[in-house]
Order: sequence, then C-alpha cells, then structure tokens
Amino acid sequence: MDALFRDTAAAAEAARRWLDGPGRLWREGLGPEAGAAAALEHLGLHTRLMQVMTWLLHPAHHGAPAGLLPFDHSPPAPLPADHPIRAVEGATLADASRALHARAAALAASHPVKEPE
Repeated sequence: MDALFRDTAAAAEAARRWLDGPGRLWREGLGPEAGAAAALEHLGLHTRLMQVMTWLLHPAHHGAPAGLLPFDHSPPAPLPADHPIRAVEGATLADASRALHARAAALAASHPVKEPE
C-alpha cells in the first residue's frame, strides 16, 4: 500500500504539472472535437487518481487492517490508439493513471477483508 500511495502521489503531481502547464497550452491549440476528447481524458485521469487515493486513505486501512476494502470502481476503458493525447507527454500520464487504478483493484482483490467466523 505504501508503494501504491507514493506512486499515486507522484503521478498526481506529474499530472498537475503537465496538465496545468504544457498540457493546457496544447489543449488550447486543439480543434473542438480533439479538445473535447482531451478535456474528457483530463477529467478521467484525475478521477482515476482520486479514486485510488481515496481508497488508500480510507480509515479502515489504517493501523493493521484484517484486509482491504474492495476497490469498487469499474476498470477504465483503454486509451484509444488515435486519441489526441497519444501524440504528447500526456499519454504517459493517462496510461499511468490506468495502471495505478488496476494496481489498486488487484491489491484489494488479493487482500480482502476476512469475514468473522
């Protein structure tokens, strides 16, 4: 969980730096359709990272938990090969957010909360 937390925090910071800087300038130069696709991916990227961070920081996971709560979020759709973000650094961030989301789901599934006997 510690490694996933560190990786998610680092990805969130990298996303903030890119999306508020070079990514913003890039989006401003896109046409309406590509701009909408980029904006939706921007929102999805932040949503995925927040879902992971919220799950990690749940109070039930503090201390020595008997297991992990389910990660109740649907897996995101793959980023299409022709998505406009594929041509810029943002693709790495989009892929990383999907990978972190998958890691959280796998971690939750491999350490479920044990039901009392």
